Amino acid sequence: MRGLPLVLAAVAALAGCAGDGAGARPAEPVAVQRTPVSPFIARGNEPGWRLDLDGDRMTLVMQDGTKRTVTPLPPAQRTDAFTRYAGRSENAGLTVTIFNRRCKDTMTGMHHPSAVEVALGDRKLSGCGGDPATLLQGAEWTVTDIAGKGVVDRPQATLNFGGDGRVYGRGSCNNYTAQYTVTGEGLTVSKSAGTMMACEPAIMQQEGAFLDVLRNVRAFDFRDDGALVLRAGDGRTIVARR
Repeated sequence: MRGLPLVLAAVAALAGCAGDGAGARPAEPVAVQRTPVSPFIARGNEPGWRLDLDGDRMTLVMQDGTKRTVTPLPPAQRTDAFTRYAGRSENAGLTVTIFNRRCKDTMTGMHHPSAVEVALGDRKLSGCGGDPATLLQGAEWTVTDIAGKGVVDRPQATLNFGGDGRVYGRGSCNNYTAQYTVTGEGLTVSKSAGTMMACEPAIMQQEGAFLDVLRNVRAFDFRDDGALVLRAGDGRTIVARR
């Protein structure tokens, strides 16, 4: 029971936390949706551009506002590696290729589910597209390291990111739930709640450390082996794998 105040304090603290060219760097292949979700948004840098696939049209806008290209959305050409849309405006062809591999924006460092290439006439643009939150969602993540100190084998801490903006799982001893928000700037976690059981001191200590890092998360990244890394503002990390 001596460890109980530690986990209660961590849960309470978590509850109080508020939440073309070289536009992207492709990462290793991962399983993503083969059919882009509508609306689908992609962006690139140097020069900046934005592409919207929404309903029945494709719209490409250069960041300086000097050029806007709109074409009807053509039938998709799909393979295991990519989805391609080849359209044409009044002045030039517009071809969009959405690859089934993760992409990291070179300006913001944010990961996206798809690498994107755009061909406007003879001009080639590259960037990233799709909702970054979908990379977190899906199967459960099992925590394998907390703040560089490893973890006890059992019970394990877990993370589940729902499509409804809720993150939940086991802290180690107790179950927890919270809200998460992914923006162009990073990832934050807020408004938590949890059960209040007591476990062995080592388990309670691990749970307190896990929740303390989680409430301070400001960004996420992926290692080359696919492991998820949640980064707190002070540099501490949570590493999790599927």
